[in-house]
Parts: sequence; C-alpha cells; structure tokens
Amino acid sequence: MTIRNDESPAKIELLKHMKATCEANREIILVSLCTTDGFPIGCFSINELSNQSDKFAAMSSTLSALSDSSASQMKQGKCNITIVEATSGNILFVKTDYIGKPCVLTVVAQDKMALAEARYKTKKLRSKISAITE
Repeated sequence: MTIRNDESPAKIELLKHMKATCEANREIILVSLCTTDGFPIGCFSINELSNQSDKFAAMSSTLSALSDSSASQMKQGKCNITIVEATSGNILFVKTDYIGKPCVLTVVAQDKMALAEARYKTKKLRSKISAITE
C-alpha cells in the first residue's frame, strides 16, 4: 500500500485535525496515523514523542493486527478498538480509512482524561479522518 507522503491537501487536512484534537484536549499527548502494514502517515504530539513516529507506526499496526486475529480466533467478530491501560494513561488503537485506504489511528491520553472521554474523542477524530478525500 502506498500513501503519498507529501504536503497534499489531504495530508494538510489530516494534520489540521490531529493538531486541533491535541490542542482542544490537553490530556491527549499524541495522535498518530499509520498504514496497516506499519508505515507512518502523520503524527502530532504536544511533546517530543512525535520524533518516534516510525516506532509508533510499527507498534500500532502490529497491535491492531494482533487484536484482529484474537477477536477472530475467539469468534468475536472484528476488533473495533484496542485499549492499553497504562499507569500514566490510556493508548487507543482504532482502525479507520484515510483517502480510501485502511489505516490505524493511535491516540495517547494521560490518566487525567477518563477512558470514556478518550474513546469519544478518538471516535470523533476517526470520523473526521475517514471523511478526508484526495
């Protein structure tokens, strides 16, 4: 799968939505989008985490694939969201489409944000990203 890595209107819109989500919700410290095979598309962070976008893309695609496989093997249908609850917050992995291609959206929220709110904000961002066209 190839997704252009230039500053196309679609990429600019993607980064605008990522930045707006982080700025409107200070508890969200990272938003990342990658292909299902582990290549970074875009990453926005309020701290130094964004310089590790390659690592996040690899981890996100792997965890998403493992979650899909687990749900399938346990006859639970398709995996909608994977949540990692950590000591300092939550990490949410959600499948979405970006310019018609399947991707994985990753959102990292500090523990000050309730999990339900993090889920809501992540699903809202997923809707915006899936509406982006070329």
